[in-house]
Amino acid sequence: MKKLIQQLADRLKKSPDRLKIAVVLGAAGMLMILLSEFVPDSKEKPEKAISQTETTDSDDFKKRTELELKELLEHIDGVGECEVMISIESGTEYVYAENISRFSEDNADRRSEKLDEDIVITENGGTRQPLVRKIIDPQIGGVVIVCDGGGNISINERVQKAVSTALNISSTRVCVEAKCR
Repeated sequence: MKKLIQQLADRLKKSPDRLKIAVVLGAAGMLMILLSEFVPDSKEKPEKAISQTETTDSDDFKKRTELELKELLEHIDGVGECEVMISIESGTEYVYAENISRFSEDNADRRSEKLDEDIVITENGGTRQPLVRKIIDPQIGGVVIVCDGGGNISINERVQKAVSTALNISSTRVCVEAKCR
């Protein structure tokens, strides 16, 4: 292989068109660099999958919570039929398991410590994934309820209290309105 490269280099040095060849090779190299920007990088795919999963998990949490809240509220006397909309402040958060190693070294005049944190990776069916230790549900920003009994002040207060208790949020984040007739 070295011999072949050496022969090509010798021919290039002796060639009268060496400047043209160098320009063509340089242009070909720049073209390859430019084209590499359009080829998807395999390292980007897991990040996209993770963000897609977070969005899906947040949407599922929101829909599930809206449905459970709607069913709960419709069982309260005087509420009637209702619609529930929840706004989410933050997405689903994942806490990954870590291996933590601490090394300490004592010298005569100083002490040094080194801390290594590595995320635990599991292999399942040929795919490698980080081990999730805890999943934190999204934070609820506010709730809007539109119901048949929303115009009645006592029902309005009972609905606000039920929602703030069920979701563990302030009653100022709950809005109850009457349905159009």
